[in-house]
Amino acid sequence: MRMETFIRKALRLKAHTVIKVEEDEAAGKLVVHLERVGQRRLRCGVCGLEAPRVAPTRRPLRRWRDLAMREHLVELQYAPARVWCRWCGLRVERVPWADQWQRVTHALARAVATLARVLDWKSVAGHFRLNWKTVAAVVEGAVLWGLEHRRWHPLHVLGIDEVSRRKGQQYLTIVYDLDRRRVVWVGRDRTTDTI
Repeated sequence: MRMETFIRKALRLKAHTVIKVEEDEAAGKLVVHLERVGQRRLRCGVCGLEAPRVAPTRRPLRRWRDLAMREHLVELQYAPARVWCRWCGLRVERVPWADQWQRVTHALARAVATLARVLDWKSVAGHFRLNWKTVAAVVEGAVLWGLEHRRWHPLHVLGIDEVSRRKGQQYLTIVYDLDRRRVVWVGRDRTTDTI
């Protein structure tokens, strides 16, 4: 299997294709150049619906980091198109390999978020050769996604505890679901108004 085919299948590209893969020996990375396939429909970057038309102007070249292949960093390069959406107007297309405004792919974001659960952010940043601020942004995105998609089960047994946050009588009130052993809510202070 060719490298281009492997990358196309790994990224699950349908409206895009891999033109070429270059090795940048000085930086120790593989640069993957992507392009739109023919007249395939692209999706709006805001609502995600298929856009009927593509504007003739292109956006500047953007770069995304992907999971490394052996010792080589992988960088995706693509100039996203501007699309005419029925509902949103003129917008930049949604790319299937990354979230809007992110410069890391979904695969790298999942790997970073998984490893950040057991290691500190500085170690995770060193492992993936990222800036710690990038790791913090990925973890924040993973936490927001988890909060949006969590399922609430009926609460039967609650536990309420107060823990000291720092010196000077500053406390947090924590509410637990004792059946499932997880935190349900955290509030500042330990007064009845907090609960």
